[in-house]
Amino acid sequence: MTSLLDGEIELDAKDIAGLRKQYEAEQPNPTAESEFHYGWGLVHSRVRRDNELGVVLLAKVAQSTPTLRVEANYFSALGYFKLGDLAKAREFTEKVLKAHPAHPQARAVMAAIDEQVQKDGLVGMAIVGGAVAALGLVVGALARSRK
Repeated sequence: MTSLLDGEIELDAKDIAGLRKQYEAEQPNPTAESEFHYGWGLVHSRVRRDNELGVVLLAKVAQSTPTLRVEANYFSALGYFKLGDLAKAREFTEKVLKAHPAHPQARAVMAAIDEQVQKDGLVGMAIVGGAVAALGLVVGALARSRK
């Protein structure tokens, strides 16, 4: 991805285990704070499956707990960006910016999303251009062989 994640905290399994322990100790009804902290930790994991669970937990917190909504939406956006789901990352970033238009971290995420979309678009155009050129060579070769 882009440099957005370069300075991000990455938690190791031991740190995440501590957050998981607290979250599981509160089952079947964990507090929103425990759910948020565990989701936050999972988003900051190096493990993709952790990131996937983290964004689910954070989205749940964002819906159910107004006092944590902005932070949960921000970290959901960051998690989706990390997972490469730019559409979801944009959706959650827009929620943050709707509530706080000047939110500097959300603005950075939005800029990184736009940069990645542009980069992906250029790569896609290069692939299509290469395919068209290859097709042209094949058609040209076929046309010459028929003469």
